[in-house]
Amino acid sequence: MNLFTLKRHCLMPALALLFFSSCKKDTYTSDVFVKKQWKVDLSASKVLPAISGRTDHAVAMVYLMDNMEVHYDIYFDKALENNDAPGNAKIFLGTETTSGAVFIDLKTPAFNAERESSGSVPVDAATASKLQSEKIYLQISSAQQPNGLVRGQLN
Repeated sequence: MNLFTLKRHCLMPALALLFFSSCKKDTYTSDVFVKKQWKVDLSASKVLPAISGRTDHAVAMVYLMDNMEVHYDIYFDKALENNDAPGNAKIFLGTETTSGAVFIDLKTPAFNAERESSGSVPVDAATASKLQSEKIYLQISSAQQPNGLVRGQLN
């Protein structure tokens, strides 16, 4: 092998290394992470006491973030029956067969024309801990059903 070939074999990898090390990707990193998430199936048949003649249904995504906030996205998959309008969403302490006390009021803004609502509320460390360990459920009221239109269990 002559000297020219040797230099070429050394020069090419060095240039390639220099080229690839000069490429830089911008990466986005967040300081806030999801500690726990729930996908909740809410239906009128799960409300206590049961509501007869209603088949309303909603889906919610609830996230406990490590910055001590609860984020939520809620939507009804079809228009509410009897021209009803969705109201507040609240998280309660309790099992599937009990009615519990209000644990977190999500302070939901009005549902939009697509029957969707989203937002976040701050919580303290004790509340965040209970969210992960206690039996809790999400319930949404309505104009015609102020005691609860749809309900679904988180834990």
